[in-house]
Amino acid sequence: MAAGKTSRIVAVVDDDHRVRESLEQLFRSAGVEHLLFSSGEEVLAHEGTQQIGCLVTDVRMPGMDGCELQRRIGSKLPDLAVIFLTAHQDDAVWRHARQHGAFALLYKPFDGEELLRLVMLALRWSRTREAFDVDC
Repeated sequence: MAAGKTSRIVAVVDDDHRVRESLEQLFRSAGVEHLLFSSGEEVLAHEGTQQIGCLVTDVRMPGMDGCELQRRIGSKLPDLAVIFLTAHQDDAVWRHARQHGAFALLYKPFDGEELLRLVMLALRWSRTREAFDVDC
């Protein structure tokens, strides 16, 4: 993505509608542009995937889990900042996330302000990386 076309859209992927509703309220109250998806398959099928600047995804979901989503979306958007959410303390997930460049991992229940702080950092990080991708 060239400079000037930065994305500030946050994609939220969680199979639990209560989590999606909670994050929708959080991001709306903070003025963060966001999209909600109930599965990894749904976000990958979305036509505006290239506009996503940060992905916030649950780890354990029916069908495609968050790690597989990170792998697949990473093939389209290798510089996408991914923030994992999980209720399970699982070292294997944390290792996978770190090895594949996850921006952060938060354990549920998490502090909304902490998630907002991480999302803002991720979007800023994404824009900074894009600034160095300008073709001369």
